[in-house]
Amino acid sequence: MDMSQYKDLFISEVREHIQGMNEAIVALEGAPEDRERIDYLFRMAHSIKGMSASMGYGGMAGLAHKMEDLMDRVRKGAIGFASGVADLLLEGSDFLSHMLNDVDAGGDGQRDIDDLVSRLAGYAPPPAAEPARTDGSETGPSDGETPLPGRLQQPAVSDKPDSVHNVRVKTEVLDTLVNITGELLTHKNRMVSMSRELGSPALTEAISDLSRLVRELQNEVLKVRLMPFGSVADRLPRTVRDLAKKSGKEVVFRVSGKEIELDRGILEELPDPLLHLLRNAVDHGLEAPADRVAAGKNPAGTISLEARREKDRFLVTISDDGRGMDPCLITAAAVGKGLIAPAEAALLSPQESLMLICLPGFSTAAAVTDVSGRGVGMDAVRASVQAIGGGLAIESAPGRGSRVTLSLPLTISIIQVLLAVCGTMVVAVPVTRVVRTVDLTRDAVISRGKRKLFLLGEEEIPLMSLHRFLGIRFHPIKGPSVPAVVVEMKGHLVGLVVDRFLGQQDVFVKPLGRPLNRMRGFSGAAVLGDGQVIFILDPANLV
Repeated sequence: MDMSQYKDLFISEVREHIQGMNEAIVALEGAPEDRERIDYLFRMAHSIKGMSASMGYGGMAGLAHKMEDLMDRVRKGAIGFASGVADLLLEGSDFLSHMLNDVDAGGDGQRDIDDLVSRLAGYAPPPAAEPARTDGSETGPSDGETPLPGRLQQPAVSDKPDSVHNVRVKTEVLDTLVNITGELLTHKNRMVSMSRELGSPALTEAISDLSRLVRELQNEVLKVRLMPFGSVADRLPRTVRDLAKKSGKEVVFRVSGKEIELDRGILEELPDPLLHLLRNAVDHGLEAPADRVAAGKNPAGTISLEARREKDRFLVTISDDGRGMDPCLITAAAVGKGLIAPAEAALLSPQESLMLICLPGFSTAAAVTDVSGRGVGMDAVRASVQAIGGGLAIESAPGRGSRVTLSLPLTISIIQVLLAVCGTMVVAVPVTRVVRTVDLTRDAVISRGKRKLFLLGEEEIPLMSLHRFLGIRFHPIKGPSVPAVVVEMKGHLVGLVVDRFLGQQDVFVKPLGRPLNRMRGFSGAAVLGDGQVIFILDPANLV
């Protein structure tokens, strides 16, 4: 029987089972008596064995069978769920994942698993019972905590279907729906422009109804693309566990807000920034257990990952209770590396000093490790976040830990933009990137040599011509005022002078193809109602 027609479904379901196994293994390390998780883990291994065998992937079936046998020994009470069992099962899940990737790429999923199979079959617990490891606190960790090493208490896991009927839909279908909705939005804007020119009340009323329906369709389609933050966060306890073992540190990992939903396009860009922030927290943020005890802290450090929504933004915060950062030391390091001038450093606030760690090439790591310190720094995190219309903020205090907050839009396909005229071009600035707009009187512009600036409250904001950034010939602005949009560029507020503003509008963002994608400072393009193509400005990458 030809089973190739079921290959995509097999790959999708086995990936889900492997992810569920990873989560259960890490959780069981801290709660080895959790019977429901033990049964769940046994069933996952059994399911992978059966599906792999039916599809003809004997290597995967054989490995899953040995993992199932080991869990059966745990389930029957022959052995306890010790860290040795967890290590073997996690190694097995990694092998299964690699074999599945090979199948997905057209291979047969075969790997040399003899050594691992032998160790799974011959596992014996150490002569003495492994001592329980705690985080040093008097009470156990709360729901959602993952002490690594330590204890874990989470809601019981069950693979029983709930009352919600789920249907698998290919991501390509969802992307097509979004594209069609975006095109409808573009044509709706076109009809709005035409109705203004024709001045027909009946046409205006019909287009108003159409606009309402398109907006409802847009909202529903974007809801379909929503995915829970847990689809990314659920992979992280395993990651933190591995990082903690490599660094020789004890970590309590807490996660909250996994149920919050946001656009799949945003979620797909989050794993790398989150992984780097967690690496920094484990490797650089937390002290070694002995150092923490000497400082009067619990030997196990705490790292928290919190997700929440605030109006039209999605906020992700990673915090730790480690050594923290000293703004003065950071500023001195930046000056020593020639990243900023001493005169400029003297003017920085503590918050601005902390943001210096986002400069390319900045690092205060004393040594390169397997975990971090290889030159890929916070600048990569900030660049990734800004590429999807987000921002980054850092808080820290020496001896008390650090907190990094990512502020992200809820969607990146259909967005609201501020339209501005700049010479012969109309450019669009995402509203999420606009701090504010200003209409400056001539006497509000301050000249210092060749520099122009203005006061926003008590802060001096540099004024720069957007024309020069875009290579457009600049004509002096006629009239009593100077319009500018205030945005963040490289951690600083800057006022970009434009000719005039045209207002706000919802647009469907299309990616730039070659060679336009090489242009600095643009993240995409859109079509206005009159057919004019506009570019979406990315202020963070203008310089």
